[in-house]
Amino acid sequence: MPPSARRLPVLAQHGGRCILTALADFAGSAGKEMEKRSVPDLLQMADLTSQERSILLHETLKVGLARCAVRLSEMPFGFCNAPSIRRVTSTYVQDFRQVLEFEHRHGMAGFEGEDYHAVTRDIFNRHRGTMLDVARGVFEFNEELNKVFGKDLELAELRGDLPVIQDVETSLDAFFTDRLTLRLLISHVHNLNQKPADDNRDMVGVVTVNTQPIAILSRAHVAARFMCMRDFDAAPNLQVNGVPHDEYILSEASRQHQFPYVHTHLFYIFLELLKNAARASIERAMAEGGTGRDMVIPSLRVIVPEDQQMWKRERSVKLADRGTGMTRQVLSKAFCYFYSSVKARPTVAEEVGDFDRQVPLAGFGFGLPISRVMARYFQGDIDLNSIPGKGTDVYVYL
Repeated sequence: MPPSARRLPVLAQHGGRCILTALADFAGSAGKEMEKRSVPDLLQMADLTSQERSILLHETLKVGLARCAVRLSEMPFGFCNAPSIRRVTSTYVQDFRQVLEFEHRHGMAGFEGEDYHAVTRDIFNRHRGTMLDVARGVFEFNEELNKVFGKDLELAELRGDLPVIQDVETSLDAFFTDRLTLRLLISHVHNLNQKPADDNRDMVGVVTVNTQPIAILSRAHVAARFMCMRDFDAAPNLQVNGVPHDEYILSEASRQHQFPYVHTHLFYIFLELLKNAARASIERAMAEGGTGRDMVIPSLRVIVPEDQQMWKRERSVKLADRGTGMTRQVLSKAFCYFYSSVKARPTVAEEVGDFDRQVPLAGFGFGLPISRVMARYFQGDIDLNSIPGKGTDVYVYL
């Protein structure tokens, strides 16, 4: 059996050599690359015709769907053979085939029609649960390794000794980046093509022209607070530059923190970080003897530069908690897909779906790595520093 067939066990089952060759071609062997879209790129797409945008989407879909399928199929150390990973891969192969068949039947003229819009909308909707499926695949992968190496195996602990584990994580980062490009562009093109030309300019496709990060942070805190009250009957407050967040967003300083951004990405990032900070703060308060609404929980503190020149040079947000903190060993695993600091998390793959439906405050271990993928997509980043027993500082660069 040739090496390519061994690397692509799922693809070989879906359409023989033609589809396999096409996948390999569009995934990169013919020099095609998956281009990330910057915010200026997205804004400039508003000046294109609807047909030009649809053609651009179509070409991106062919490359992106192929790359996602091949990347998952080439995951090392047997990760690609986890049942949930194989199912996700199969779905990407089917989507890739559907896009090629549509092009063959309708040509470029069909990209503007409702039929193509329906095809791309269905692709978008089919992959809503992909992150959960990959999380289930991580648990399946762990279960198989536990059968061979014992139940005490902790992949996050072995990252330094087994580079192949870091290879899996790097591949997952790349997969989720490609997936993000596909979902971003589908939503963006749909919104632009359906929006009346004389509509207001607050939104250009998926881009909010005047994104106010502290206003989004405030919304994320409301959601995190709800989860905390549900699970612990207590929640920390949030202060921005020493002022309660709901007061700060009304200030002139907050209104000056504006820039074009995809606000849904920012909400996801802030919510994940706030959930982690809130949980750590509550756990420390509980360890010190507090219970329910009687707990004394220090406020979460956010610092943003108020000097506009400094903000324009480096859009940065610092979130600090006074929670349980992390040791250097734990800190080194914080962005690992195989690690979660939560004990009450699924122990087998079958529990993943039920656990997710509870909308947990934390548990899968995907929150931080996916948030970093999102931040890095637009050339930002996330950094962590922590002192055990004293708290954690998170730095978000946008």
